[in-house]
Amino acid sequence: MIGFDKVFEKQCGEYLEYLYRLAEVQYNDCPDIDALVQDTLTALIIKVSKGEEIEYPKGFLSAVLKNKYNAWLREKYKAELVEYYDGTNSETYNEIEEKENAERKNAEYESVRREIGRLIRIYRDVTVRHYVHGQTVDRISKELNIPRGTVLSRLSAARDQIKEGVKNMEKYSQISYEPKTASIGIWGNGGLSGEPFSLMRSDIEANILNLAYENPVSMRGIADTMGMPSAYIEPIIEFLIRGELMGKTAGGLVYTRCFVQRYEDSFGCIPAQEKLADKYAVQVWETVWKHLEPLTLRDEFAAMSDKQKATMILFVINQMLNEVLRKSRPDSEHTPKQPPDRPNAGRWLATVTVYDHNQKRDNPYDGSGPVYVGYSSKNDGKFDCQMFDCQSLFGDAHWAYNQFKYRCTLQSILRFYASLLPCDVKTDNELIYELIPEFEKLCILKRDEFGKIRLDIPALTFNEVTKHWNPVCEIIKKELFDLLSDDLKKLWSKTKNRVPRHVDESDYFIHAGAMSAYVKAQLLAIVNKKLLPYPVVVGKTPLIYIAYRKKEM
Repeated sequence: MIGFDKVFEKQCGEYLEYLYRLAEVQYNDCPDIDALVQDTLTALIIKVSKGEEIEYPKGFLSAVLKNKYNAWLREKYKAELVEYYDGTNSETYNEIEEKENAERKNAEYESVRREIGRLIRIYRDVTVRHYVHGQTVDRISKELNIPRGTVLSRLSAARDQIKEGVKNMEKYSQISYEPKTASIGIWGNGGLSGEPFSLMRSDIEANILNLAYENPVSMRGIADTMGMPSAYIEPIIEFLIRGELMGKTAGGLVYTRCFVQRYEDSFGCIPAQEKLADKYAVQVWETVWKHLEPLTLRDEFAAMSDKQKATMILFVINQMLNEVLRKSRPDSEHTPKQPPDRPNAGRWLATVTVYDHNQKRDNPYDGSGPVYVGYSSKNDGKFDCQMFDCQSLFGDAHWAYNQFKYRCTLQSILRFYASLLPCDVKTDNELIYELIPEFEKLCILKRDEFGKIRLDIPALTFNEVTKHWNPVCEIIKKELFDLLSDDLKKLWSKTKNRVPRHVDESDYFIHAGAMSAYVKAQLLAIVNKKLLPYPVVVGKTPLIYIAYRKKEM
């Protein structure tokens, strides 16, 4: 492993400053100047470490930097090979690239890149210490353990870069003044502090994840594109790295670890899914109803209102179809048995959906969930109640909760709902009673003829669910799979995403979004054909269902 002694560090510092000056003047249209400089200096260090003598180091660095820049241009414009040769280096770019590609595979190369990354941080530290904190050159030299001359050289280079930066404001991307927004969804369970949702604190995180998705990029490149100082961007990126939405290469480049999709690409071919839903509406309904009809005669279901009954049936079909859809994916063999472990007791795979500036979320099939939340009063793993909350075109649910005048956790909302049932659960937030009119508007609560608040969503006891509903649902799933899987697989296969290999479980996302409209389209087709024996008002029938432990009398 290569280490930097003081003499070597001083030389590398000088070469680093030379490369930055050269890159800023001649190649400032490249968004990844840090990467160009790091790769160029790495080429020199590897040669020196092997005992090769380079008579004109700066000439060598200039040639390699030019070739690295040309490689970036070829990638950008898909142009033909460009070679550069100025007499200071006897190898063409192709030969250099061949040797470097081999070197990238060993630990020595990665060690070099880590050391260069450290030098870049020190480069900025010198400027901040002197111009912001007023530290003397001698003090900086002592505290950073670098020569006095190096401090002076870096301060001089920094002044040049600041001037050049002011002249080149136009390199900022459109997102610096029209930032994108994003939403995040997961498969799995979030962390104890709400990760990964809590990691997305603003539009800044959304744009960082989008910029670092296709290829690893430098922190400086992200900062330049967003028009923000690196000192503000870097802590945010480090926060995302610790939360495992992002990662970092040994050379200091950063990349997005979650799947990123555009909003308009997140639904697949909607007409094709609607056509399939219309084709199978009657058969799907008949398959479901022949098994569920006997359950509708049982006391708990029979005691429900027609709206609650309709919601329960739709929710069951929703869950069964989601399972069938997942199992019919052509890449189902790549589906992990469970999401990977994450920090803070989380277990998830995340999908970030990106929206253009001021883009409206107006697709009728846009939705979320069902979000699951449970509550156990004794924290012994035995739940007192559970909620499945699905945001959809059938009615607003958890998205609407964020619009209330008081912010309540989903568990607080579940406990409030359960407090209206015959179980040993009480609300943990008295302020939630002030939100009753809001829940009424959402058609989740209603008042009976005596003015008493009642749930307007279905609820079943754990005993009823496990003994009677769950076994029947397993039968329904199998029959629906046999009915639908062939046609579903054909539609799945028509959409293929190009997913970068650095994305966690990248194969899992190859067909992501291809069938996002189908399940709700199928439910809608069944409703529009009036197949349900209960009335359904689309937009006022939120798909929320509660299971609970009945209070012992």
